[in-house]
Amino acid sequence: MPSAVVHLRVAYDLKKKLKVENNGQFYIGAVSPDAVNIDGFADQSIRYPAHLRSLDYEEWKENVRSFFTKEHAKWAGREDHLKGFLLHILTDIYWDEIAQPEMFKALETLGAKPEELRDLKWKELYRFNNKLAGEWLYDEVFPDIKKGECFAIGTVDTVRLRRYVEHLTTEYMTSVKAVDGEPLVCSMAMVQKVEAACLHELTSISNSLK
Repeated sequence: MPSAVVHLRVAYDLKKKLKVENNGQFYIGAVSPDAVNIDGFADQSIRYPAHLRSLDYEEWKENVRSFFTKEHAKWAGREDHLKGFLLHILTDIYWDEIAQPEMFKALETLGAKPEELRDLKWKELYRFNNKLAGEWLYDEVFPDIKKGECFAIGTVDTVRLRRYVEHLTTEYMTSVKAVDGEPLVCSMAMVQKVEAACLHELTSISNSLK
């Protein structure tokens, strides 16, 4: 799964195409499932429901579609938060399907052993965060997030979400920047492939009710 900065970059790049009106709500929705990790990496029994998770990718996509069908009417006036929530989960899915295998293959080509890939993956993502973060994040996204309202969604409660948003806009990038160096294999090309898949899926989901 990608990092918070990647999730925000996907949301930033797709907000116009998804006709987002309230950027703050959208960005908060786009990080909301990971709020369950605010006190440390949560147990699977907590993480999976927050992400509508299934080990089968097609079933996981169907969980996203079903959630939208069942819940969208409750989000009238707050649609952008729901869009962000669904985008986060789809980004996780397509990152795992598209970007991560490409990343692992490239790391193995550089000499990484299979048992090293998990740790190397996160170090690589932190390096990519540093390269990816810039004016778009600090001057546009973070100010919008700070103005946005937090809503409970799925199994994510507002208390943890508020704490996570506060952490994300203050301490998170400081800890990430502790990992130095240029990314070895991660690139915007990977992100753009994921964005294209997410946009196609979200458009299809929205059109299903027309």
